[in-house]
Amino acid sequence: MLQRIQTLYLLLAIGLMVAFLFIPFGYTVLDEPATEQFKEQSLRAIDFIGLLIPAVLAIVCMFSAIFMFRALPGQQALVVVSALFVGACVGVVIYVLTAGLYDTNPEVATRTAWGGGGLLLIATWIALWAAYRGISHDRKLLRSYDRLR
Repeated sequence: MLQRIQTLYLLLAIGLMVAFLFIPFGYTVLDEPATEQFKEQSLRAIDFIGLLIPAVLAIVCMFSAIFMFRALPGQQALVVVSALFVGACVGVVIYVLTAGLYDTNPEVATRTAWGGGGLLLIATWIALWAAYRGISHDRKLLRSYDRLR
């Protein structure tokens, strides 16, 4: 009997990616020494086109992979492509938070701070890995059934 646990893992990964779009992955802290103002803004993936495109493409690939249960190699390939898109998101998040953002006013000091939303990408990778393992298990099970006939 085939275990369809990978569908649950893919649904979990989709939910995590959708949450990543709206939960802040970092914060921008603006310090203005002249007026002694302190302002903090959240950085969300939905506000960055460089994060929005790979995140939406990953969600589309994961959603498509759910319906490719009859073609396990294709489903496995879509999970790998989704993991690559999530990896692109991880790279952009790390770049934005380590390179920092700059203000046009040289008197304003801009810093970035880490937020919790970036951990959702790691959780998505774990869910995709588990889905990949589930698909591999199903493929092995089908091969063993074919040998018994």
